[in-house]
Amino acid sequence: MPSKSEVAKNVFISADIHATKNYLEEQSQIKSLFNFSDFETNFEYDVNDVENGVEVTFNLQLDYGFNPIIKFFGLFSCDNWIELIDAELIRIKTEIEELPKIHKVNVQIKTIDKPIWFLSIRDTVAQKDMNNIHGKSYEKINNYIDSANLEKTMSPITIYHSWSDTIVDIEIGIPITKETVVFEDKIKLNNIDVGTYVTATHYGAYDRLPETYFGINEWMRKNKVIVIGAPWEMYVTDPAKETNPQKWETTISFPIEKIREQE
Repeated sequence: MPSKSEVAKNVFISADIHATKNYLEEQSQIKSLFNFSDFETNFEYDVNDVENGVEVTFNLQLDYGFNPIIKFFGLFSCDNWIELIDAELIRIKTEIEELPKIHKVNVQIKTIDKPIWFLSIRDTVAQKDMNNIHGKSYEKINNYIDSANLEKTMSPITIYHSWSDTIVDIEIGIPITKETVVFEDKIKLNNIDVGTYVTATHYGAYDRLPETYFGINEWMRKNKVIVIGAPWEMYVTDPAKETNPQKWETTISFPIEKIREQE
């Protein structure tokens, strides 16, 4: 009667290889899930790039030892272990595929050499109210700009000062040509300061912006970039003029410490 069993499973996951590896490395409990107390276990996995995703090979070795009762129990229960393993691998696959996708975004470092002045409304809102706040704020600011005979210069922006699962500190603004005095309580004058920025362009619907953020964050992590302020978005495409979300263009920028040139 054999004293060992080996279970090997190949799982295709529609995800980026770096996101998959990071998930598996960070989920330290995965190995413990395949640790059966009655047997000595050895669990390993290997991740490889394939077309449209990755293939992960999971390998589990069970050593029943020389106790005939435990050996018999282990071999008899092998099909049950395989069912448990299959269920766990389905869970892992699902969680990884639900992670934000890492797009191969074109991340650039840019310098802003003069302030970008804008009029804005800043508010703290619940996540559930996020869909309604942009249009209302832009309308108020636009009306004020028209009444004050000011000139707009760029596309609208949004600054995310802080973000939690329930509350967002958000500032919505419209750039103008120059610094001015504002005679409206809720509308303030602010500016995007001079400095160095990591920036990338998102193409597509707004509900997929997190995917591009994820790609930018991965790039900054790998390049050891230090963020020194709140990120902001500029909505290059006006959805009122272009109704196809796939053609919407949004620029995302993070203020960072100036990167020293390699000596």
